Amino acid sequence: MKTFKIVVALLALTFSAQLLPAQTKGVLAVTSSPTATTADYDKIMADMKSKNVWEIGWTFHAMGAAQPAGLFGLGFYPSREAYDKRAEATKPVFEAAGLKPNVEVYEIHNSFVVDPAAKPTAGIVVHFNGSGMTSAQYDQILVELEKISAFPPKGQIAHACYKTDDGYKVVDVWESAEAFATFGEKLMPILQKLGINAGQPIIYSLHNYLKTSN
Repeated sequence: MKTFKIVVALLALTFSAQLLPAQTKGVLAVTSSPTATTADYDKIMADMKSKNVWEIGWTFHAMGAAQPAGLFGLGFYPSREAYDKRAEATKPVFEAAGLKPNVEVYEIHNSFVVDPAAKPTAGIVVHFNGSGMTSAQYDQILVELEKISAFPPKGQIAHACYKTDDGYKVVDVWESAEAFATFGEKLMPILQKLGINAGQPIIYSLHNYLKTSN
């Protein structure tokens, strides 16, 4: 039951996004590496900072971690050109480290980022990577949520709905699993009403995140 509530919660916050100042253009880069560790990430980050390329291109970044290994990263960019510029600038760092993460770039349908009052100590990254929905379904969920909930939902740091060949999917960053689950309880009746099956999300612990002025 708890797992189901978390799934519902995830969908909930993902759809709450449109009511905030939204980045409705741009691209989302999804990075994955099944064998990399947080120590690998920290070293790459330090190397990029030393070369002044750490903040190039993206407006928001988050890195989720699995156990015992595996990384799942997000990058919000204002344009494909901004992503390409960062990829070119950081390529030598990855090559020197012998790392080559898998990167997929998607068109953003809707996204937003909120500054939390304090850096979360138990944050999570939630990825709905099952069968996608239509843009009309996503937009209708936002309409329904607007009727019953204040935004931004407490505890949500970032949200993106992005377009894939399988439909529209969602990824979120939360301050805690509890915050995610609490909001999800408000979403459940809406999903049932609209006949939407959210599927089972993949949840990672939040290792790091960054909001830039780009």
